[in-house]
Amino acid sequence: MEQDLQQLSRNGAGNRKLVKLAIVGPECTGKTTLAEELSQHWNEPYVPEYAREYLEDLGRNYNHDDILEIAKGQLEREYAIAEKADHFLICDTNTLVTKIWAEVRFGRAQNWIERQFLEKPYQLYILCGHDIPWEEDPLRENEDDREELYDLYKKALVKAGKRFVEVNGTVEERKEKVLKTLKRMRLLPREKPVSL
Repeated sequence: MEQDLQQLSRNGAGNRKLVKLAIVGPECTGKTTLAEELSQHWNEPYVPEYAREYLEDLGRNYNHDDILEIAKGQLEREYAIAEKADHFLICDTNTLVTKIWAEVRFGRAQNWIERQFLEKPYQLYILCGHDIPWEEDPLRENEDDREELYDLYKKALVKAGKRFVEVNGTVEERKEKVLKTLKRMRLLPREKPVSL
Protein backbone atom coordinates (compact mmCIF):
# COMPACT_ATOMS: atom_id res chain seq x y z
CA MET A 1 0.00 0.00 0.00
CA GLU A 2 2.85 2.42 0.83
CA GLN A 3 4.22 1.97 -2.71
CA ASP A 4 0.78 2.78 -4.14
CA LEU A 5 0.67 5.97 -2.07
CA GLN A 6 4.15 6.98 -3.23
CA GLN A 7 3.17 6.40 -6.85
CA LEU A 8 0.10 8.57 -6.37
CA SER A 9 2.20 11.34 -4.87
CA ARG A 10 3.52 12.38 -8.28
CA ASN A 11 1.97 15.45 -9.86
CA GLY A 12 0.42 13.90 -12.96
CA ALA A 13 0.30 15.18 -16.56
CA GLY A 14 3.86 13.98 -17.23
CA ASN A 15 6.08 16.83 -18.37
CA ARG A 16 3.25 18.83 -19.91
CA LYS A 17 2.19 22.13 -18.37
CA LEU A 18 -1.52 22.06 -17.64
CA VAL A 19 -3.50 24.73 -15.85
CA LYS A 20 -5.04 22.70 -13.04
CA LEU A 21 -8.30 23.99 -11.57
CA ALA A 22 -9.77 22.45 -8.40
CA ILE A 23 -13.48 23.08 -7.89
CA VAL A 24 -14.20 22.71 -4.17
CA GLY A 25 -16.81 23.51 -1.56
CA PRO A 26 -19.51 21.93 0.59
CA GLU A 27 -22.10 19.49 -0.70
CA CYS A 28 -24.69 20.74 -3.16
CA THR A 29 -22.91 23.96 -4.11
CA GLY A 30 -22.80 23.42 -7.88
CA LYS A 31 -19.29 21.97 -8.24
CA THR A 32 -20.21 19.37 -10.85
CA THR A 33 -22.40 21.78 -12.80
CA LEU A 34 -19.57 24.32 -12.97
CA ALA A 35 -17.04 21.63 -13.95
CA GLU A 36 -19.31 20.53 -16.80
CA GLU A 37 -19.85 24.14 -17.91
CA LEU A 38 -16.12 24.92 -17.99
CA SER A 39 -15.45 21.62 -19.75
CA GLN A 40 -17.92 22.53 -22.51
CA HIS A 41 -16.67 26.11 -22.72
CA TRP A 42 -13.06 25.05 -23.36
CA ASN A 43 -13.79 21.67 -24.97
CA GLU A 44 -11.60 20.07 -22.31
CA PRO A 45 -12.28 16.92 -20.28
CA TYR A 46 -13.08 17.25 -16.60
CA VAL A 47 -12.26 14.90 -13.74
CA PRO A 48 -15.56 13.68 -12.24
CA GLU A 49 -16.03 13.17 -8.52
CA TYR A 50 -14.90 9.66 -7.56
CA ALA A 51 -16.58 9.61 -4.11
CA ARG A 52 -20.08 9.21 -5.52
CA GLU A 53 -19.12 6.19 -7.59
CA TYR A 54 -17.18 4.64 -4.70
CA LEU A 55 -19.99 5.11 -2.16
CA GLU A 56 -22.71 3.84 -4.51
CA ASP A 57 -20.74 0.59 -4.95
CA LEU A 58 -19.72 0.22 -1.29
CA GLY A 59 -22.76 -1.62 0.08
CA ARG A 60 -22.10 -0.52 3.70
CA ASN A 61 -21.48 2.61 5.75
CA TYR A 62 -18.17 4.25 4.91
CA ASN A 63 -15.33 4.56 7.42
CA HIS A 64 -12.14 6.63 7.80
CA ASP A 65 -10.14 4.27 5.56
CA ASP A 66 -12.73 4.65 2.80
CA ILE A 67 -12.05 8.38 2.64
CA LEU A 68 -8.37 7.61 2.01
CA GLU A 69 -9.38 5.18 -0.77
CA ILE A 70 -11.60 7.89 -2.26
CA ALA A 71 -8.72 10.41 -2.19
CA LYS A 72 -6.45 7.90 -3.94
CA GLY A 73 -9.12 7.08 -6.53
CA GLN A 74 -9.71 10.77 -7.23
CA LEU A 75 -5.99 11.31 -7.90
CA GLU A 76 -5.77 8.22 -10.11
CA ARG A 77 -8.68 9.54 -12.14
CA GLU A 78 -7.03 12.98 -12.31
CA TYR A 79 -3.79 11.54 -13.68
CA ALA A 80 -5.63 9.45 -16.29
CA ILE A 81 -7.69 12.39 -17.55
CA ALA A 82 -4.65 14.70 -17.56
CA GLU A 83 -3.36 12.65 -20.49
CA LYS A 84 -6.37 13.78 -22.57
CA ALA A 85 -6.29 17.46 -21.57
CA ASP A 86 -4.80 20.14 -23.81
CA HIS A 87 -4.55 23.28 -21.63
CA PHE A 88 -6.90 22.92 -18.65
CA LEU A 89 -7.40 20.09 -16.19
CA ILE A 90 -10.75 20.78 -14.53
CA CYS A 91 -11.11 18.80 -11.29
CA ASP A 92 -14.56 18.32 -9.76
CA THR A 93 -13.20 18.13 -6.16
CA ASN A 94 -9.71 17.16 -5.01
CA THR A 95 -7.92 16.17 -1.80
CA LEU A 96 -9.10 19.33 -0.01
CA VAL A 97 -12.62 17.90 -0.15
CA THR A 98 -11.52 14.59 1.38
CA LYS A 99 -9.47 16.47 4.00
CA ILE A 100 -12.45 18.53 5.19
CA TRP A 101 -14.76 15.50 4.99
CA ALA A 102 -12.42 13.35 7.13
CA GLU A 103 -11.90 16.15 9.66
CA VAL A 104 -15.62 16.81 10.08
CA ARG A 105 -16.71 13.16 10.14
CA PHE A 106 -13.78 11.51 11.98
CA GLY A 107 -11.90 14.36 13.67
CA ARG A 108 -8.82 14.25 11.46
CA ALA A 109 -7.59 13.56 7.93
CA GLN A 110 -4.89 10.99 7.26
CA ASN A 111 -1.37 12.40 6.90
CA TRP A 112 -1.22 11.35 3.25
CA ILE A 113 -4.35 13.38 2.41
CA GLU A 114 -2.94 16.38 4.27
CA ARG A 115 0.35 16.10 2.33
CA GLN A 116 -1.37 15.81 -1.03
CA PHE A 117 -3.44 18.91 -0.33
CA LEU A 118 -0.37 20.92 0.67
CA GLU A 119 1.96 19.64 -2.07
CA LYS A 120 -0.18 19.24 -5.18
CA PRO A 121 0.04 22.24 -7.51
CA TYR A 122 -3.28 23.66 -8.69
CA GLN A 123 -3.07 27.06 -10.31
CA LEU A 124 -6.48 28.02 -8.95
CA TYR A 125 -8.99 26.70 -6.45
CA ILE A 126 -12.59 27.63 -7.22
CA LEU A 127 -14.59 27.77 -3.99
CA CYS A 128 -18.31 27.36 -4.71
CA GLY A 129 -20.74 29.30 -2.55
CA HIS A 130 -23.75 27.80 -0.78
CA ASP A 131 -26.24 30.26 -2.27
CA ILE A 132 -28.05 27.65 -4.36
CA PRO A 133 -31.01 25.58 -3.12
CA TRP A 134 -30.32 22.25 -1.42
CA GLU A 135 -31.26 19.19 -3.46
CA GLU A 136 -32.01 15.95 -1.64
CA ASP A 137 -29.62 13.09 -2.35
CA PRO A 138 -29.12 9.91 -0.32
CA LEU A 139 -25.33 10.45 -0.38
CA ARG A 140 -25.48 13.99 1.04
CA GLU A 141 -25.17 14.53 4.80
CA ASN A 142 -24.80 18.21 5.66
CA GLU A 143 -27.81 20.21 4.55
CA ASP A 144 -27.73 22.49 7.60
CA ASP A 145 -23.95 22.90 7.80
CA ARG A 146 -23.05 24.34 4.41
CA GLU A 147 -22.13 27.79 5.73
CA GLU A 148 -19.92 26.32 8.47
CA LEU A 149 -18.29 23.94 5.99
CA TYR A 150 -17.72 26.78 3.53
CA ASP A 151 -15.79 28.61 6.24
CA LEU A 152 -13.66 25.50 6.87
CA TYR A 153 -12.76 25.34 3.17
CA LYS A 154 -11.87 29.01 3.07
CA LYS A 155 -9.76 28.81 6.23
CA ALA A 156 -7.87 25.75 4.90
CA LEU A 157 -7.11 27.53 1.61
CA VAL A 158 -5.95 30.70 3.35
CA LYS A 159 -3.82 28.80 5.87
CA ALA A 160 -2.13 26.76 3.13
CA GLY A 161 -1.51 29.87 1.01
CA LYS A 162 -3.48 28.51 -1.94
CA ARG A 163 -4.71 30.84 -4.68
CA PHE A 164 -8.50 30.73 -4.83
CA VAL A 165 -11.55 32.58 -6.05
CA GLU A 166 -14.98 32.51 -4.41
CA VAL A 167 -17.90 32.10 -6.83
CA ASN A 168 -21.60 32.60 -6.24
CA GLY A 169 -24.74 33.20 -8.24
CA THR A 170 -25.87 31.50 -11.43
CA VAL A 171 -23.71 29.07 -13.37
CA GLU A 172 -23.06 31.81 -15.93
CA GLU A 173 -22.04 34.31 -13.21
CA ARG A 174 -19.71 31.74 -11.67
CA LYS A 175 -18.17 30.90 -15.03
CA GLU A 176 -17.62 34.58 -15.85
CA LYS A 177 -15.86 35.16 -12.53
CA VAL A 178 -13.57 32.18 -13.19
CA LEU A 179 -12.78 33.45 -16.70
CA LYS A 180 -12.02 36.97 -15.43
CA THR A 181 -9.78 35.58 -12.70
CA LEU A 182 -7.87 33.36 -15.14
CA LYS A 183 -7.51 36.28 -17.57
CA ARG A 184 -6.10 38.45 -14.80
CA MET A 185 -3.69 35.62 -13.87
CA ARG A 186 -2.75 35.24 -17.57
CA LEU A 187 -3.69 31.58 -17.55
CA LEU A 188 -6.14 31.55 -20.44
CA PRO A 189 -4.85 29.86 -23.61
CA ARG A 190 -3.54 32.11 -26.35
CA GLU A 191 -6.05 32.64 -29.07
CA LYS A 192 -5.01 31.03 -32.31
CA PRO A 193 -4.72 33.44 -35.22
CA VAL A 194 -7.49 33.17 -37.76
CA SER A 195 -6.13 31.96 -41.08
CA LEU A 196 -7.46 33.68 -44.19
